[in-house]
Amino acid sequence: MTDDDNDSVKFNIPASFISEWARLTPSELRYGYEHQWITSKDVVALALTSVVPAEDNMDAVEDISLLLSDELDRIPDIMDKIADHDDKVWVYLALAWVHENRGEFEEPFKTVDMLYADFGYPDDVGDFATFMPPPPGGVPGMPGLAQRWQKFLDDNRSRYLRILPESPEHD
Repeated sequence: MTDDDNDSVKFNIPASFISEWARLTPSELRYGYEHQWITSKDVVALALTSVVPAEDNMDAVEDISLLLSDELDRIPDIMDKIADHDDKVWVYLALAWVHENRGEFEEPFKTVDMLYADFGYPDDVGDFATFMPPPPGGVPGMPGLAQRWQKFLDDNRSRYLRILPESPEHD
């Protein structure tokens, strides 16, 4: 296999969903693109509406936001200008996407388990991985897993739905 992205779970998350659940830093935008969570078209849409200002990398974000629809092939080169990449928000966004689209997944909790492994077993996701014991005092079984998954999403939504300073709208 020539694919160097070893993630076992892969699906695209539309820009419209992401903008409802998170505001991305430039490095988070890069990570999502590099790991195929978002398409080139969605990179542009997110650069226009859902990237929080950062100390650096904003020139690249501006370049992306100015691309025309027939210039999407320039995105990989522009993404290379963004210094870092960060995956934390993508754990949250992938789990939010699965949660909100549970009916589209044959076994949503199996997908949670695979995402948990793909992202290196983050501590806060272990509370609702099926093969992990419930936390002390936690409700066991599927009801407890579902409750802890919802709590994870609720707790992280305000963290990642950063207010854009130039946005006059508040929701």
